[in-house]
Amino acid sequence: MIRKISYIILVILFLMGVWTFNIHKSIDTSLIEKKIVYKPSSVTFKLIPPLASKAEEGSFISKDGIKITYIRIKGDKKSPIVIFCHGNEANMTRNDNQDKIKFLAKADYEVFALDYRGFGKSSGEPDEQGLYKDLDSFITYLNTKYKIPNDKIVLWGHSLGSAVAINEASKKKFKGVIAEGAFTSAEDMKNYRILHKRNANPVHLFVRDSLFKNLKLTQKFASKDKIAKIKSPMLIIHAVNDEMIPVEMGKRLAKLKPDAQTYFSKVGKHCDYGWQDKPILEFLEKVY
Repeated sequence: MIRKISYIILVILFLMGVWTFNIHKSIDTSLIEKKIVYKPSSVTFKLIPPLASKAEEGSFISKDGIKITYIRIKGDKKSPIVIFCHGNEANMTRNDNQDKIKFLAKADYEVFALDYRGFGKSSGEPDEQGLYKDLDSFITYLNTKYKIPNDKIVLWGHSLGSAVAINEASKKKFKGVIAEGAFTSAEDMKNYRILHKRNANPVHLFVRDSLFKNLKLTQKFASKDKIAKIKSPMLIIHAVNDEMIPVEMGKRLAKLKPDAQTYFSKVGKHCDYGWQDKPILEFLEKVY
């Protein structure tokens, strides 16, 4: 009986290997890659009380013609103004994203948070260059509509958003840049997941390791190649117990940007909030 089961498993694995090989030959694997990288949702939620009373929604057209939506949290403090770039899941109204920025509203800072293309109420489909265009277009929009110059803007990126913020800051100077839970590159994240995320069933691991491992990445998000080009004051923060992106990546980015301030928290995980408040508020006060 055991030999029969083993034989069946081997046959299944062989067929899956053939299937995986054929997939690589017959389809655009970047479609699979993007499904892994981006987890957008068009389902939005009501803003929590600390934000709702100060909030307004808006939209603009990106430089390549995509409708991008954003939330503005009004505040009396007009410098610095914070642009928050969220991670790769859901949209800006996800509860942990709202909870993450509520301390800024309570401290009366003005905050803008955009939803990249394909996220929330924004149109289009997400891809690396598109996300870069969204943030760059948003900053131009703020420059013109709200008369906010770059030297009053602090970019705050969380997770995937940190790569978007780092890319923009590597090209332009701002009041400051905050990278939270940042990764070094998509390639490094892929290799990390394959080596360390082993708590899945054998079939899942086989498909992932055979397909995902051999994907030629088009979404690079190579922050490690850009961070040294940033001329703005910078703060790098990371939870030591981050279960999604290892703190070692945050520390590696810090070594590549030795003049950046750092804060490695012993409490909190990747999507937790609260532990960031003190170092971010101190940083905002310092750059002001």
